[in-house]
Amino acid sequence: MQPYAIYFPQFYATPTNNEAWGQGFTDWCLVAGANMLDAWPRRAPARGFYDGGSAVLHREHMAEAARAGLGGFALYHYWFYTHQELDSVERTLLDDPVPGGTALPWFLIWANENWTRRWLGDPRTLVALSARPSQEQIERHCVHLAQCFAQAQYVRIGDRPLFAWYNLGHFEEPESVVRCYREVLRRMGFEPWFVHFVKNPFDTMYSGFMDGSYLFEPRLFFSSRRRGRGALAKRGFDLATRLLGKRVSDKLLLLFDRAQPKGATYPAAEFERYFRSSEREQLRASLPGLVQEVISPGWNNAPRYAKRFTRLEDVPPAFFRTMLEDASRSNGLPPLINAWNEWSEGAAIEPCAYLGSRYLDAARIGEGSPV
Repeated sequence: MQPYAIYFPQFYATPTNNEAWGQGFTDWCLVAGANMLDAWPRRAPARGFYDGGSAVLHREHMAEAARAGLGGFALYHYWFYTHQELDSVERTLLDDPVPGGTALPWFLIWANENWTRRWLGDPRTLVALSARPSQEQIERHCVHLAQCFAQAQYVRIGDRPLFAWYNLGHFEEPESVVRCYREVLRRMGFEPWFVHFVKNPFDTMYSGFMDGSYLFEPRLFFSSRRRGRGALAKRGFDLATRLLGKRVSDKLLLLFDRAQPKGATYPAAEFERYFRSSEREQLRASLPGLVQEVISPGWNNAPRYAKRFTRLEDVPPAFFRTMLEDASRSNGLPPLINAWNEWSEGAAIEPCAYLGSRYLDAARIGEGSPV
């Protein structure tokens, strides 16, 4: 099965970002600042800093990905029960789904969590997502999802539209929320295939009521190297939130963040050993339903976190390709690449002004050997 790439839309100005960070802010501000200050090994797209709200750009990205042999895009979906953020790619696909008779397959990853200033060490919430949504809120969201699911190019597992949940732990009662979404969508004529991202060991507790799980790298790798990422720590944090309130628990979470290693760099060889380890294979085998990989060429969030960055050194293209080939043979879920254009966290296979197209070339499964 061809790999899909995660598509990150945070590259055009929005009223929310203007108000929170300054007029005209986009993630290009973070990337340009890190490059200017030599805060990391420089990165920038080969096409230059583009307008991520442009439908023309979206089509160009889709055509470029198709030429490279990718199966499609997995789009981050920023739905808050009050409104939607960063929806330009969805608008492109919904307003004019098949221009000229061609379109790239796609599906949604709901980035279901608050927008905060946590990456700056500030507990304030910029946009809140209810952790206990009402029936009415869920039904309004499902109306939008049904529009997406009805598109001819929307990805299906069998005849069931694929939909990914990024952070089930955000909800107070995740299983009840998922069940309600299933019931509402079923009444609308859709039987969704729900998957979620396993980013920490405690995320495995949600796999029992989902149809499948994605092992989200390199977040899962980083979590295996950090303290307090297990189910017991999660339950303790949830208890603190109930007893002390969200404001206090958020401050505790910031203190916990500060106790983690700062400026941590992990060698690619260490990641390769971890990825091939029996412990990771046991984790994968323990999960019910379909299990698939989210594979990354590397990671560096210095543009966001400055001196508190976490970095995975660039993975050798040959190993990146091996991971993709193995995942492509595994099961009915498409393997994911993290990401097409996550430039502000150093994870992009889109051609780079500094690295060229080596990771996009390596993603061409079955077409020779990567350099």
